[in-house]
Amino acid sequence: MSILLRGVAPLGGRPVDVLLDGGCITQIEPHLDAMDAQVIEADGLILLPGFVDLHTHLREPGREDAETV
Repeated sequence: MSILLRGVAPLGGRPVDVLLDGGCITQIEPHLDAMDAQVIEADGLILLPGFVDLHTHLREPGREDAETV
């Protein structure tokens, strides 16, 4: 299944269309044809690489100095 992100802006860049196919970016152009892709209007959104912050602080309220979980 193909997904077209229309008008998404890479961080610090101008808005572009991004075509995803099978979870991978296949094309990045200023204006792409939707073809058979599901179109997601992404005006005003920013395109960033996927990342997960695995560092977290879990604490009891009032005891912010200790990670107590």
